[in-house]
Amino acid sequence: MSKQNHTVLLVDDSEDDRFFMRRSLSEDPRLNVVWEACNGEEAIAYLSGQEPFHDRGKYPYPKMLILDLKMPRKTGYDVLEWLRAKSQDLIVIVASGSFLPEDVARSFSLGARAYHKKSALKEEQDLILRDIERLLESCNGK
Repeated sequence: MSKQNHTVLLVDDSEDDRFFMRRSLSEDPRLNVVWEACNGEEAIAYLSGQEPFHDRGKYPYPKMLILDLKMPRKTGYDVLEWLRAKSQDLIVIVASGSFLPEDVARSFSLGARAYHKKSALKEEQDLILRDIERLLESCNGK
């Protein structure tokens, strides 16, 4: 992966799942979690720069979004649809408790670049981290 830092917005309603993902991401010092949103509504507010996220110095626009699907208020699907309508330039990785084929297919059809089943297992988290690094490398090569 390049030496530049990459900002990450982490969106999941589970505090435990955010903890495990944050711990995994912290293994690569180039990945910087800029905010953790608890639902899709907060994620859209952050991404669109709505109050209280209007100050991009304090709340920078992320390079990557790690997104759960099943959340209160607005789901991960709602966020993906919003991103697609806005043509936002953002790498989206879905990390979900579901591995149903229809969830995977719908996520990819809405613009997700990768899909992973959430896990507390270190080996599974390492796979997600390697995929993140691969996606960032491929985007930097463009």
